[in-house]
Amino acid sequence: MIKKIALIALLITSTSSFAQHYKTYDWEKKPKLHELTDDEKKASSVAILKKVIVEYDVEENSPEPRVYETKHTIIRVNDDLGIAQHNTVYIPMYDVKQLIDVKARTISPSGKVVLLNEDNIKDVSNVEEYGDFKIFAIEGAESNSEIEVLYTVEREFEIYGSETIQSNYKIKEAQFLFITGKLQSNVKAYRTLETFEPHRINGDKAKLLTIKDIPAMVDEEYATPKANNIAVVYQCFLKGQSITQNNFWRNVSNNIGRQFFPETVVSKAKEDVNTIVAGITDLNNFKKAALVDIFIKSNYTIVKNNNQELSDLNYILTNRSSSDYGILKVYAQYLTALDVEFEIVITSNRFLNKFDPEFFVPGMLRDFLIYIPSERKYIAPDRFEARIGEAPFNILGNYGLFISSDFKHYFSKIIQEDPDYSRIRRDMNISFKNNFESVTIEQDQEYYGHWSETSRAVLNLSTEQGITEYKDYLTGSGIEDKEILSYETFNTDMNQLEYNVPFKVKTTISSEVLLEDVGDSYIFQIGLVIGTQSELYQETERINPIEMIYPNRYNYEIIVTIPEGHTVEGLESLMIDKRYVAVNGKETAKFESNYKLEKNKIIITIEEFYKTHEFNLNKYEEFRQVINAASDFNKAAILFKAVE
Repeated sequence: MIKKIALIALLITSTSSFAQHYKTYDWEKKPKLHELTDDEKKASSVAILKKVIVEYDVEENSPEPRVYETKHTIIRVNDDLGIAQHNTVYIPMYDVKQLIDVKARTISPSGKVVLLNEDNIKDVSNVEEYGDFKIFAIEGAESNSEIEVLYTVEREFEIYGSETIQSNYKIKEAQFLFITGKLQSNVKAYRTLETFEPHRINGDKAKLLTIKDIPAMVDEEYATPKANNIAVVYQCFLKGQSITQNNFWRNVSNNIGRQFFPETVVSKAKEDVNTIVAGITDLNNFKKAALVDIFIKSNYTIVKNNNQELSDLNYILTNRSSSDYGILKVYAQYLTALDVEFEIVITSNRFLNKFDPEFFVPGMLRDFLIYIPSERKYIAPDRFEARIGEAPFNILGNYGLFISSDFKHYFSKIIQEDPDYSRIRRDMNISFKNNFESVTIEQDQEYYGHWSETSRAVLNLSTEQGITEYKDYLTGSGIEDKEILSYETFNTDMNQLEYNVPFKVKTTISSEVLLEDVGDSYIFQIGLVIGTQSELYQETERINPIEMIYPNRYNYEIIVTIPEGHTVEGLESLMIDKRYVAVNGKETAKFESNYKLEKNKIIITIEEFYKTHEFNLNKYEEFRQVINAASDFNKAAILFKAVE
């Protein structure tokens, strides 16, 4: 009888084990090279297959399911560059309980198969701060061979997960198989028209996403390629559990609210606040918040480690040292003491993640801001160079979770209140010395918004070399032989109590390289005086949506004094007019340059603006023409001729 019970138990265990898909999934027993198109053969590498299997497996005696992740890739490497990219395999071990199985092989053009020697698998700790990895080299790879890797890990149980599907090489077929059986789950794919289809694996409920011919993600200018990759996010709950997205967000709001909206202000914070506002009158909410921001960034140090003391309010206030999370408690104490209403905003860097209010994934909750509703302005607590103003450029345009003092929350796109926040005004007076031996350029410049923030940060925080390079930019980048005759900066202090105080610089430079002697005439490379310009002469098809770093505006007035006894030709090269009109009919980007003659003066005006940081990919050609217009002006030249 005992033997019979033991046999039944063994059968039950065996049945449960065989239900695990990773145990039966395998590669082809007799591999052969796959067919490629002519274009695919020209690429350094092409993925024939990229398959990811995430499997939640419920066991009767376990309080939580086991999570298995299987990855299977077949990569054709066509040249040395492709081999170099794929001949070392890294298996991330973060949150991994165990590596269950791993195998790899190389199939040569002649059909020779070289298998992985498992003794070559090494453990590597904290690779470039990404955590621990298993690592091994691929043997036998040569041009036009295929590298195939198949491995399975058991992960620590997590309700959530995500996977990036797209890569910097073409993928002929990608699959994401999500196996959850009877467990409640959610899964979502981003930036693809393909959808998950119901599937069955050994009778278990599953969903399968298949995408074919995924183009290589390319690093294009005015784009956020990393955040634009095709990706999958998922949730899987414990047995009998079902959680709505709103439940997740409400839980975050309650947890954050309890930590950052104090019921009382501690005595040390009150003492600090008295110091902060001492002797200052006419305190509005903006000035109060600015004083708090300045005080904290002038007196506290943010430390990047996991020491719990760095999140303890009393420790932070006493030692002036905090984590980037703990410093929010200090802001909350000071702002509360000053009766400044604020909200906590949780979001993420738009260059890395696109925040989705409709699907909760903790990986999106990476950046904190403080929002002052009465002023519609933001504080970035962990950005030492920033002061209260518009949202940081790397956050701008992303959605955020806004949490108020009653712990309620809402979602909003983080916008720039002032479309002209970041702008440059530049006035120039240009004259010629000693019968065209040199050009003298007097400049009066004002930098606002992110431009001023960057300028102050460089001049206060950069190395000597960095300051020298920035001085070159401020005095006319791209003018190789210039001599700086005078250079003076104003409003350089990072701590400003007024909104959007401009950084100013006045310079005088001299140059000979801008002039070319052609007989009794002189060519003046006038376009170079506006400095080096970005350009978009890309001939390949655009992949990424268009995203600028931030909206900005440029207004230039350039006055050129015509030397006595000379006329000027070629002024038509100074007339450029390129515009981007959005689908709503509004003009959202423009480059317009023009001139007029007044006695012996050429007065050139340039207006360039980008009223948003996001532009329609379908109107890329219009956007490109506006960007290139500045580059075209940079190449403009005029001719001075002696009067006969």
